[in-house]
Amino acid sequence: MGAVMDKPVITRDQMVKASEASKRFGTLRKKAKDLPQFITENGIIDSVLMDYDYYERLYQRLVELEEKEEARILSERIERLDQDPSLAVSWKEVRRSNDEYGC
Repeated sequence: MGAVMDKPVITRDQMVKASEASKRFGTLRKKAKDLPQFITENGIIDSVLMDYDYYERLYQRLVELEEKEEARILSERIERLDQDPSLAVSWKEVRRSNDEYGC
């Protein structure tokens, strides 16, 4: 299990107008190695520039959490079927319903 990652705190120094970001992109890339840089458009955060390693950790953590959620849902469904087997649906019925909806 990965370590819990803190949500980055956004400081005024990390917020950059899009027009400024285009002029200072090299500087922003260097700053993003330490802290994500938040690019704003009309005062609203539009994009985030971050270190690639940080992005990879975020993405890996997301994958881990999705896998855990899928396992939890599957476990709950199996438990419900164990408690009430009449809820079971045959694979043929599942395939048939998917074919009706073009899945």
